[in-house]
Amino acid sequence: MGQCVAHRGWSGRAPENTIAAFKLALAEDAISAIELDVHLSKDGVPVVIHDHWIDRTTNGTGMVGAYTFDELSQFDAGSWFDPSFEGERIPSLEDVLHLTKGKKNLVIELKALPSFYNGLEEAVTKLVHQYDMTDDVLFISFDHESIKRMNELDPAFQTGLLFMGRSTLILEQLNYTGAMNASIHYPYVTKEIVDTLLEAGKQVSVWTVDNPAHIQAVLSLHPDLNITTNHPDRVFKAKVGS
Repeated sequence: MGQCVAHRGWSGRAPENTIAAFKLALAEDAISAIELDVHLSKDGVPVVIHDHWIDRTTNGTGMVGAYTFDELSQFDAGSWFDPSFEGERIPSLEDVLHLTKGKKNLVIELKALPSFYNGLEEAVTKLVHQYDMTDDVLFISFDHESIKRMNELDPAFQTGLLFMGRSTLILEQLNYTGAMNASIHYPYVTKEIVDTLLEAGKQVSVWTVDNPAHIQAVLSLHPDLNITTNHPDRVFKAKVGS
């Protein structure tokens, strides 16, 4: 049976990529893993936020990499979602590892762009080793060379490639980078792709699926697909009804 992955925590009920969203996901047994996004602060601290800019999800402005972690932690990352979440902060990756260790698996998206974050892979590897969570984390990225680098740093890492659009040579790209998981945007996943990858011993994840009809369509392709969603409760209902 495929996994239900909470996208940026339970982001349908709490501000994305915050401790509040992660705690909600941790409290639900039917959620198998928590997805989150990692950047580097100005002083080299892995921090958890989706955008390269802080404008959308905090009361600050500017790029993540322009601030030290101490500076980033001063911004309010909750009020934009709902006033009841005022005071939520941008967490560090270490905060999240400490919170989730031994409770849930993580899917960590590396927001790697070569001109932005030199050393991101090394900094994240160091933390995951420090917390002894190598077996609990799947690393994914649109930057496929970043994933190749993660496999070079530690061949024991579980890794995956993100795909947007009608991608070609998916299996070849997985083999080139050493990745074992293809994470595909839901409008572009097909039964042919799924069957080919699963028969080759790969895993397939589909993101970000929120519409109940889309969830049902994805579930109909194969029971072993992992579904990443902002609304895990909708996936639970779809599985019961399928």
